[in-house]
Amino acid sequence: HFFNVITSLRPALKLDPVTGIPIFDIGIGEIMAPEYSLEQIFTYLEKADKPCVVAIDEFQQIAKYPERNLEAILRTYIQTCTNATFIFSGSQRQMMRNIFFSPSRPFYQSVSLISLGAIELNTYRDFIVEKMEEGDRKIDNELVERVYRLFEGHTWYVQNFFNRLYSAMEKGEECTLQMVEDYVRVTVNSYEPMFEAIVGLLSARQKELIVAIAKEGKAKGVTSASFVRKHGLMSASTVQSALRQLLDKEFVTKEGDAYIVYDRFFGLWLSEKFGTGYTV
Repeated sequence: HFFNVITSLRPALKLDPVTGIPIFDIGIGEIMAPEYSLEQIFTYLEKADKPCVVAIDEFQQIAKYPERNLEAILRTYIQTCTNATFIFSGSQRQMMRNIFFSPSRPFYQSVSLISLGAIELNTYRDFIVEKMEEGDRKIDNELVERVYRLFEGHTWYVQNFFNRLYSAMEKGEECTLQMVEDYVRVTVNSYEPMFEAIVGLLSARQKELIVAIAKEGKAKGVTSASFVRKHGLMSASTVQSALRQLLDKEFVTKEGDAYIVYDRFFGLWLSEKFGTGYTV
């Protein structure tokens, strides 16, 4: 019944490239009429014999689609759908805020906001130590805590780093502070070509400001005379203009009353490249 309703989906049997075991896969065929495909999806949701939960990850991407009225179309379907609950998640907070908190947008005030904070330190530390031990590797609690604080508990960066560290360690080996410091730099520097390309796309004023923010880690009062003077910036007005552009491009984000470089690896790389470096 599902595939009769949603004809743009293409079921197929494939071989897993690693195991060689046949697996069931669902792909998207050619979508000739996006609006009709949405109608198919919501028809299925309404006819489902149980209430549905639909989770859409990286929802901010909807703003980048060429169809200008897609937000309005989707909003219309959602508000008339009585058999489903929707979860919208996204990693680009500024774009998500614009979608849901701008009065001119279709999804304005249509959701309840839940902000997902970092996993609590003790929970994350115990998880990492346990996984290391399961692989016959050892790491001290303090070293895990150092990395956690360096990345402020941000799961993607913590997981990325410890995955690399785990792969680099031999069975029976115990991790040292030197190893952690070395692999933080290895991890950060592995993205250097991309970071250099990003810097090359920034204007002089944008580059000066993002470097200043990276040096601070968490930068407060970026348009104040003291901040402008400390980092040799042009003026409060040029900082304001550069800041707005960096926020729009998601290179910088605001947390509370402070600004940070959105990509933690990028922030550390900027601090190392143009500042005094960082300490694990």
